[in-house]
Amino acid sequence: MLDVTRPGARHLAFGHGIHHRLGAPPARLAATIALRTLLARITELELAVPAGSLRWIGSGIVRGVLSLPVRYRVG
Repeated sequence: MLDVTRPGARHLAFGHGIHHRLGAPPARLAATIALRTLLARITELELAVPAGSLRWIGSGIVRGVLSLPVRYRVG
């Protein structure tokens, strides 16, 4: 279940190094397809802040934003 209010966790969901999970590439592909489909179909979804103000994770292992505020325009 997705709980957007839960505190952030510092973990590597697919493991690292010798413990890297075999299912990681298919899971990443499925997530990519799902997000692209969502964004293509729900055109009312947009960034709630300027793209230049997003804060990125400064790790060599994980790449992504610390938070991604979005807004859903009704109508």
